[in-house]
Amino acid sequence: MTIATTTAGQPQEPRNHVLDVVIIGAGFSGICAGIKLKEQGIENYKIFEKAPKVGGTWYHNTYPGVACDVASHLYCFSFEPNANWSRVFSPGNEIRDYIEYCANKYKVTPHINHGMEHISSTFNNETKLWDSQFSDGTMVSSHHVISGSGGLHVPSYPNLKDTALFKGPTMHSAAWNHDVDLKGKRIAIIGSAASAVQIIPELAEIASHLDVYQRTPNYIMPRNNRNYTDKEKGRFSSWPLLNKIYRHFLFLKGDVLTFPLVKTKEPTKYSERATRLINGFMKMVVKDNSVHEALTPSYPPGCKRILLSDDFFATLNRDNVDLITGGATGLTENGVLDSEGKEHTADVIIYATGFDIDKHMFSTQYIGPNGVDLREQWKKMPEAYEGAMVAGYPNLYFTTGPNTGVGTTSVVYMIEKQVEYIMQAIKKSGTNKMISVKRQVMDDFNEEIQGKLQQTVWAGNCKSYYKREDGKIATLYPYNARTFRNRHKRLKTKEFDIISKA
Repeated sequence: MTIATTTAGQPQEPRNHVLDVVIIGAGFSGICAGIKLKEQGIENYKIFEKAPKVGGTWYHNTYPGVACDVASHLYCFSFEPNANWSRVFSPGNEIRDYIEYCANKYKVTPHINHGMEHISSTFNNETKLWDSQFSDGTMVSSHHVISGSGGLHVPSYPNLKDTALFKGPTMHSAAWNHDVDLKGKRIAIIGSAASAVQIIPELAEIASHLDVYQRTPNYIMPRNNRNYTDKEKGRFSSWPLLNKIYRHFLFLKGDVLTFPLVKTKEPTKYSERATRLINGFMKMVVKDNSVHEALTPSYPPGCKRILLSDDFFATLNRDNVDLITGGATGLTENGVLDSEGKEHTADVIIYATGFDIDKHMFSTQYIGPNGVDLREQWKKMPEAYEGAMVAGYPNLYFTTGPNTGVGTTSVVYMIEKQVEYIMQAIKKSGTNKMISVKRQVMDDFNEEIQGKLQQTVWAGNCKSYYKREDGKIATLYPYNARTFRNRHKRLKTKEFDIISKA
């Protein structure tokens, strides 16, 4: 592996300007990849980020109440625990600050190029390098490319009629307009899922009236969030082992207690008990008995993402909040049409309708040695081996590729294991070889994964963002996090073609 020398902590550009590694994105994935490259002694790499700061999802999402649904002590790198999280579930700005802290501490920051959106990467058959193009016209050649762009990346908008008619401001939760004054306004929020349950309690405090458009009810459990005391932070700081034990407890809580809810679509006593408990929480909090039925899901828990909130249901009790079931169907000049065609006036409309996971996978272009655009290959079904590598695309890696999503643990944990796996491939091939997973190995893997996914609750009778029209699931991982860890411990060279560039 060719390694550029450093002076005063700053990487020097190699004479031929060919990078060992190009990394796309400066969120958790990109920063983790940069840190792990340094651990291998590789300094000749660059990270390209379209935003002016690091953070990825946690830079772009700044809506009121934005926070993580995974406990803070698990939603961080295992090698860089944070003893000073303010809350059990941290707010978004604190997570972004943590990512920036890691980038600075591990001297990754000098490698980051901001304001450079990735347009395409094309394998050059003559040089055996990847030529990556960016939004400012820059072209960079590298031996390896790591795609670290996250799934929560491309906003999803509902299919509504006459959206251009509405005269007031509109915004998506993932692109919050802080210039719009919401105080004292009539606000319509379309959507009632993960981001919505965080936003709604915040807006209800300042709006004159808030209409909540719910298409499908969700299972919502209490978050039990609270501030950490100074004493607790002191203990985490003074006793690193305590931090490690607590992190492991949180990990097992998801892997042992939550995973059983999703691993089978057949009802079990466990899932039936969970249904009673979660619905019981809703009925206990929501005072208006007439809306209990509308708030009760008709599908088993886990089929759609189980949400966490301490105050969403309580917010529905407020006099200035109305729950409108059936969702929205269209807009007028002055407001929103509900499923019965009734108009509800609004000053501002907010789309809390999540992300288009499929579009994320097709947002940038990768053209392999065969001249085939990966987007064309993935039109039928996005597939990769272990979510990391695609047959026919040597030295190209994905940190959150197809079928790496989880609903029972921290995505940061998954990223860390994936990056460690990718590092093995980079080490094995270096700068003078190409590594590519064998086609049959990838096909066998995906046949196994899809078969297993059809046994999970995610393949059930609910409509969700991760289930395609054909019933296949291209985003989620059917096993628990321990299985993912075990399968990513060691790169099995027999499963790969490793070819010299000479």
